Amino acid sequence: MKKTTDLNKIITVLTVLCVCTAVILSGLIGVYFMKKNSSVAFVSGADSPRASTTVKQTTSEVSTTEKSAESTTVASTQSTTVPVFSNNNTTSATVSTTQSTTQSTTLIPENERIVVNPEQELWNLVVVNAGREMPEGYVPELACVAGTSVKMDYRVAPWYDKMYYAAKRDGITLTPYSGYRSYERQKINYNNLTEKYMSRYSLSRAEAAAKAATVILPPGTSEHNLGLAMDICNTYDSFAGQKEFAWLTEHAHEYGFILRYTAEKQSVTGIVPEPWHWRYVGVEYAEKIKNSGLCLEEYLDSVGIAY
Repeated sequence: MKKTTDLNKIITVLTVLCVCTAVILSGLIGVYFMKKNSSVAFVSGADSPRASTTVKQTTSEVSTTEKSAESTTVASTQSTTVPVFSNNNTTSATVSTTQSTTQSTTLIPENERIVVNPEQELWNLVVVNAGREMPEGYVPELACVAGTSVKMDYRVAPWYDKMYYAAKRDGITLTPYSGYRSYERQKINYNNLTEKYMSRYSLSRAEAAAKAATVILPPGTSEHNLGLAMDICNTYDSFAGQKEFAWLTEHAHEYGFILRYTAEKQSVTGIVPEPWHWRYVGVEYAEKIKNSGLCLEEYLDSVGIAY
């Protein structure tokens, strides 16, 4: 009887030891996987050191183009809250960009930019960009478009109206999202984005300004300041997959508009792809430029039109 009791005690002790060992092992395994998952989530996050390093490398590669004529392509994926412009007012929206970013130039100092005359004979072909700016104080004569308060150059507004109502007949609404912007509004938008890049990516002002100029041009160098461009419907990359964009791609040239900034021509324009940004050049030139596959600068060079 005593032997049976001792055996039962031994079995009980062994059982308790097994249970304790299992509990301890389970805890250790749980802690291991928690640490592993936490580490992976941190490294892959948008604000992780790896993500920050990628942004700094991108800026560094932009700067190296100052010494080399060859462009640098940098793969980037990010979500950025940027100003959204409508009739000289500004709100905010998150613009998601996943693309190969090609930088072709650094920001050209203001005192080194060419001052252009928007009232030259071929006013509809005037080129403004990071190196070409309008005369100080220039304000085009404006007119509202499509029954809204959004404005464009008075010579362009009737053509936007024609395009707008033609699209309407096809069940498409080309909402005029942002047309003419004043010099002061452009300055505010550009400076806001520069400050954001300085804060978010720990960039110098020069680096942040150059990066901002690939998204929002400095005041006086934007086609919006000329009154010749319209951001249509919204300012999201996803617009490229919408029915409105498909309609514009097929018909915009019939009303004198071209898609101004594409991924293929970023090394020339210096601007990230903007499927929403459509520029008026006139019916005659819009069809030729579209058929050529060239951007505005390339086309004018190819036909010997000075700008």
